[in-house]
Amino acid sequence: MTLTRRAFMRTATATGALVAFASPALANVRWDMSDEYGATSSTGQACSFFIKEMNRRVGDQLTINYQGGGALGYKSIDHFDAVQDGGVQAAVTLMTQLGGIDPLFNLSSLPFIAANLDEAYLLWQAAREEYAKVFEENDMVLLWAMPNAPSGIHAKMPITSTDALSGLRIRTYDVNGTQTLKNAGAAPLQVAWSDLIPQLSTGGLDAVLTSADGAIQLSIWDYLSDFSELSYAMGLFMCHVNKDEFDALPEEVQIAMLESVDACDAFNWDTIRASIDTAYTTMAENGMTVTRNGDVPAEVFEHLQAAGEQVRESWLAETGERGAAILARFEELKSQQG
Repeated sequence: MTLTRRAFMRTATATGALVAFASPALANVRWDMSDEYGATSSTGQACSFFIKEMNRRVGDQLTINYQGGGALGYKSIDHFDAVQDGGVQAAVTLMTQLGGIDPLFNLSSLPFIAANLDEAYLLWQAAREEYAKVFEENDMVLLWAMPNAPSGIHAKMPITSTDALSGLRIRTYDVNGTQTLKNAGAAPLQVAWSDLIPQLSTGGLDAVLTSADGAIQLSIWDYLSDFSELSYAMGLFMCHVNKDEFDALPEEVQIAMLESVDACDAFNWDTIRASIDTAYTTMAENGMTVTRNGDVPAEVFEHLQAAGEQVRESWLAETGERGAAILARFEELKSQQG
């Protein structure tokens, strides 16, 4: 019988066998941290800040090796199982890929649920406790979040009419976007980030639903000419770690990791705020036309919002009291900010 590390740790702890070698083994613990995206992406920057923050707080008691660009063979959709099973100690994951595990994870990509980055932060705060429960029930610890910059549509023309959406072969990143754009008359296809370039280069897609930051990572101007801002959604990435690995850390390292969360959240939101205009400038310098929200006719927003209404209602039906309580808390936090 193969003895997994998790089973070994539990057996060793129960029998006291762990005590004999705990001190030297924990002198410099090494973790891998998986990220489907690259080091220069927003998640790569978030991971870098977290790693530096942990190094500042605990020194060489814990070494975290960033494994970006899917270096370990994992995509975001694989991360939940990979971290839960100890295949990798930590990951940063686009949570909208995990709606099949729990519909709660689709919250941040509900169309037009948060109007701006400030509201996206309040939504994260409103839902964080419920997110954490799901991770805890699956032997993981939830740490910080990184918002996507607001999603818009990259295409071969500006999305300034409802006709522009008709039959549009557009990449989406989750079931919410797929259903919303289908309702809007498009022909959406859910495609993983790492599979996007082949689809674009072979003409399998006419458009991509993603952020401006995402466009920079893809050099999307090589395939598409326009970006319509839209502020459709700001899907969350989350950092989660294996609970057995976390519990095996010295207590002061565990405390430091939890205490780093607020600093990471603050850095992450500031990073995204600063990235938006920079990304728009970069796209324009590479020949793309950027159409801001104010230049998109109201009928387009009304059409998309109506298309997303069923998605929002379905999410509430799936999440029940949990979802209703989160949205109530979100409205409460918004009113306090107002």
